[in-house]
Amino acid sequence: MKKQSKRVYYRDDAFLRKIGEKVRELRLAKNMTQMDLAFKCHDKDYSQINRVELGKVNFSVSYLTLIAEALGVTPHDLLPKK
Repeated sequence: MKKQSKRVYYRDDAFLRKIGEKVRELRLAKNMTQMDLAFKCHDKDYSQINRVELGKVNFSVSYLTLIAEALGVTPHDLLPKK
């Protein structure tokens, strides 16, 4: 029997934390709670937003777009500047 190779997923924790910091900054500037933002992203609770802001979740581009729309910005606005 042939052994399958283990899939390796890429994850850049520093990059995810920077995105999370930007999400938090924009959310607070709009006087929104994590629950408010979660509601606008069609989530049932704030835990996913909390994990995004802390850089603990390797989320999809689709979810980044959803957060951006809920904050009234473009996905590009959430990416860290170099």
